[in-house]
Amino acid sequence: MASRILTYAAMVFVPVVNSRALTVEHYGYYKQFHLVFETLAPLLILGFPLSLQYYLPRARRQRDKSVYVTQTLCYLAVAALAAWGIYLVMGMTLGEGIGAMVRAFYWRLCAFTGLTIMSYYMEWLFAAEREIGRQALYHSIFAIIQAVTVMVTSWIYRDVSALIWAITIFALVRCLFALGYTFKRYRPSLRLISVGTIREQLTFALPMGLFAITLLLVNQTDKFIITRFMGRKAFAIYAIGAFQLPVVNMIAQSVRAVIFPLMVQKHESGEFEEIAHIWKRAVFKMTVMYYPIFVFFEAIAHGLIPVMFTETYRDATPIFMIYLALLPRVAMDSVAVIQVYKDTGYLLRTFAAAFFMNLVLSILLFEWIGREGVPLATLITMYSVSIKNMYYSSRLCRVGFFEMVPVRAILVRFVAAVVPGLPLWWVTHNYPVENLLTLAGLAVAYFSVYLAICRSTGLLTWDDIASLIGKRRR
Repeated sequence: MASRILTYAAMVFVPVVNSRALTVEHYGYYKQFHLVFETLAPLLILGFPLSLQYYLPRARRQRDKSVYVTQTLCYLAVAALAAWGIYLVMGMTLGEGIGAMVRAFYWRLCAFTGLTIMSYYMEWLFAAEREIGRQALYHSIFAIIQAVTVMVTSWIYRDVSALIWAITIFALVRCLFALGYTFKRYRPSLRLISVGTIREQLTFALPMGLFAITLLLVNQTDKFIITRFMGRKAFAIYAIGAFQLPVVNMIAQSVRAVIFPLMVQKHESGEFEEIAHIWKRAVFKMTVMYYPIFVFFEAIAHGLIPVMFTETYRDATPIFMIYLALLPRVAMDSVAVIQVYKDTGYLLRTFAAAFFMNLVLSILLFEWIGREGVPLATLITMYSVSIKNMYYSSRLCRVGFFEMVPVRAILVRFVAAVVPGLPLWWVTHNYPVENLLTLAGLAVAYFSVYLAICRSTGLLTWDDIASLIGKRRR
């Protein structure tokens, strides 16, 4: 988690620099490039990288681990090649918008996608090895290098073509490192794999991949609707409104990477109530961090967007505020619990239904209230899914719903974040924020008061702080 927070501290400045260095048109091209990649890559890789986290802790011999790693690499290589063909079809069949972007950057899009896919498994590999320190170091170093590469290239050349060349070269370096580490540690070989082991890994990877696809479709629906109906420049503004999304995921992904192997072990030993206990502890710690982030940025949103991204992107403010409302939901997302039980059929059905719900709601709300209706549809859909998942998770763990989701304790944590947020909201609405120094001062003041409230009420103890970095006070 510390690694991802450090990473976000670097990545948060990327759109700030890009919005100033690039024209709105060029920034729209850059965001469309990532939109296409971020949609296609998960569709192709399925659940093979994630399966390493499930199978490697169970493997007793180094040879068995090498089998799963080899199969994962082979599959990712095929997926990388498939991306080239898909992009070719897209460039030949699509018109303006996405089609024009694919044609303009075809070879670099193919190379970036293929190289990134081939290194995608590394974080899951470190997590499966229980090498959390290495995982954090890997994530931090490469993410910071990527952020610096993007910002420097964007500021010097002020051209989207040069920027895409830069991230493609970065993807090559990251891929070479991943393959070098893997071949040195696991010595993958085609002679190790068999039909039986491929079938075994597919039983986890395929359902998990299909579930990931449905989840992806839910998350990306709004972006394609904006691109299709409002054009590239409108999408650039919309993307600025959604720029906080790394905050939504970074803590949850970090916690999940740590607790998932623990919950798998409890599932193997039949300690189902312990799975609920592990998940509930994670929820408490995430809400203590997520709620104040949510309240703080909602309070300063009207000043934050123009200060960070210039007045050109002020219209992104309502989008930003709606997306922020996803933060409390992510803190209580119980998908990881359902994955431990390998009940991917349930997840597949649930998120397939959510995709259609989100699509219909997005179109209807877009027609009724305009651009803001699209992220609002996503918000309604995702909260509906989360409530359903929490109920189903409680049944799997054989505990009551309110035992797994202690509403009173969660509300107390939310109130602790709101109390210092109300005066902050009053200050920012009566005295507009005009520079980053003021924003930094407001952040220090708000979080200092929040931490004081948490310490005085016992919501956050020194043991909690120590456990967040993997240690326990004696």
